[in-house]
Amino acid sequence: MDQRYRIPPLAALNAFAAFARTGGIRRAAAELRVDHAAVSRHMRDLEQMLGITLRDRATGKLTLAGHTYYSQIAPLLEGLARATADIRQQTPHLTITCVHGFAYHWLVPRLAAFRRNHPHIDLLLRPVDANTTFHGNGIETDSHADIFYARDDAPSAALRTLRSVAFARPPVFPVASPACVAAMGGQPARLIDLLHAPLLQEEDDAEWRLWFNAHNVTISHVPSAGRLWQAHITLAAARAGEGIALGNAFLLGDDLETGRLVRIIPTREPLQETPLGSYVLRASDRAWEKQSLSIFRAWLLEQVAIQSVHTPS
Repeated sequence: MDQRYRIPPLAALNAFAAFARTGGIRRAAAELRVDHAAVSRHMRDLEQMLGITLRDRATGKLTLAGHTYYSQIAPLLEGLARATADIRQQTPHLTITCVHGFAYHWLVPRLAAFRRNHPHIDLLLRPVDANTTFHGNGIETDSHADIFYARDDAPSAALRTLRSVAFARPPVFPVASPACVAAMGGQPARLIDLLHAPLLQEEDDAEWRLWFNAHNVTISHVPSAGRLWQAHITLAAARAGEGIALGNAFLLGDDLETGRLVRIIPTREPLQETPLGSYVLRASDRAWEKQSLSIFRAWLLEQVAIQSVHTPS
């Protein structure tokens, strides 16, 4: 065989592809269900065989050569996987990556019904910490879609090869536990009074700033009762009585109905429920029209429509 066309071991290619998809050695190992040392070894072996550096050791990201190589082999690996699934007559596979709060509080309680109605679709739900993991390296597969929250003040990150639909734009409002409200001496009189209340933040104060700005409240500083990285964790802290968090119907579940949380409503000023962003489903061009994703997309839109009918305005 001509040495120019010698193919690297499939295990090494799979490890490299998993690293490119996930953006990390440990995440690739988790996806492949192997030890992270095995992924590192396969990556080193592949680099040695190719005579090029695929991963920048300083940044942990793909090099330009790594990006180029992956863009060339990804469709081939996907085709190999698809052909193998076809010959085995496997059920269609669909992976949905999704922000944690939406996945846990809204999607998971409904997935059992989806699986009962569509038993031929093998759906894997993968909650993720941030929406940057999807196509973080320009990766495209035809069995992967992503659900993320696009805040209004975030820069557009649309890619030419992605299709998307904004399927929900929920109002955002502050909530707290009854114990927290009692500790504050009751509901605040005005919106500006919230700046003297324990406000729970996510990664930073951007969400609160956007909310105050939407209500025409000028602020120079948002006091923090704690930064907790993600919306669903700030809501967990709010349930524990640690402060006031911003929430929406997709994150609250039955918190308001059960009384675990109550809305913060100033007694002397109207409080307008204002959307600050949208939930978006996105996928590659190849994935968008696949039957499994088309079915899931239609089901998702139907479920959101049903919720909008039953959610009080």
